[in-house]
Amino acid sequence: MKKRKIYPTTLLLFGFIAVVTLADLVNPVRAFSEMENRELKTTSQFTLSRLFKGDFQSQYEKVVADQFVGRDEWITLKSMTESALLKTENNGVIYGKNGALFGKLTSYNETQLDRNVGFLSQFAAAHDNITVGIIPSSYTYSLDQLPAGSGQIDQLPIISDIQQNLSSSVEWFDAAGLLAAQQSESLYYNTDHHWRGTTAYLAYSALCEQMGLEPISESELTLREVEDFYGSYFSKCKKAGTQPDTLTFYDLPFPMAVTVDGVQKDGWYDAAQLDKRDKYGAFLYGNGGLTILSRVERQAKGAESENSRLLLIKDSFSNALAPLFLANFDEVYIVDLRSYPMGMTQLCEETGFDEIVVLYNFENLESDTNFYRIIQ
Repeated sequence: MKKRKIYPTTLLLFGFIAVVTLADLVNPVRAFSEMENRELKTTSQFTLSRLFKGDFQSQYEKVVADQFVGRDEWITLKSMTESALLKTENNGVIYGKNGALFGKLTSYNETQLDRNVGFLSQFAAAHDNITVGIIPSSYTYSLDQLPAGSGQIDQLPIISDIQQNLSSSVEWFDAAGLLAAQQSESLYYNTDHHWRGTTAYLAYSALCEQMGLEPISESELTLREVEDFYGSYFSKCKKAGTQPDTLTFYDLPFPMAVTVDGVQKDGWYDAAQLDKRDKYGAFLYGNGGLTILSRVERQAKGAESENSRLLLIKDSFSNALAPLFLANFDEVYIVDLRSYPMGMTQLCEETGFDEIVVLYNFENLESDTNFYRIIQ
């Protein structure tokens, strides 16, 4: 009798495996997941050496996991289950109050941070027109929304130490103080790690004033709002019931010429990307190595050597901020060291810059292994 009771369960198990296997075989291969906002593994190259090392097996497992039939639905089910169990975090994302999501940061790479600050100091020693700012993460200004015992590190004293360790010749942009003075919980997106477009304008305006420039008035700009924005934090945790953000940015009132890694673009943002899940990726067409923005009407004013130029070395936080500087400079050179294979030495020698701004989020500065390129 016991054996007879086992048979139905065994048949159901093997039937389930057979159905899933057949469905997996006919399931179309996907190269990109809109839901997760990332590239998916599609193939694992087989060689005997990789087989013996175990590399092939591990990579093949990733392919199977990424291409598993109904992957999006399984992820959604997992998220709903975790919410029902009252979990306060998932996949490095903390569930805050009022639907806000925050990145989990209970420790940081102190060695890499010290190394990167050292590179920045060396770069600053070779230039006398540098402004540096470090942007804290969103939870810094929403501590009351964090669940008890989250253990997030306090970034502010670490940022203060960075300021003290930099050369006195560096102009320090107090991004942390600027944001703290706003006393607002809407400085950053709820589902994404970036600050809002309106917050980016605040930073731009403060930077201009610090450099002795007149920021363009908000009344001269057009505020754009794009609904249904699910950002990077949501892509990681897929928390059930999360409400989307409204993506905000400012459109500029003058034409410009734009090149990204030498390729000419139509405008500073990719309008087609705004219809996709990764809407923030529209700004500057993602994180290209070298993006150059130029005021069209100023290109014909005279000799090219007379053009005023800004060099902005940044992470993605500045993608919505950088174009605003075209109101103050003829050309804006934007470098993302993660994608720029060259060093800064040649670019700075060949192109005279009136001002240089280095603006990074703390988490990117403490983890970026490409920052050494700033002194190459």
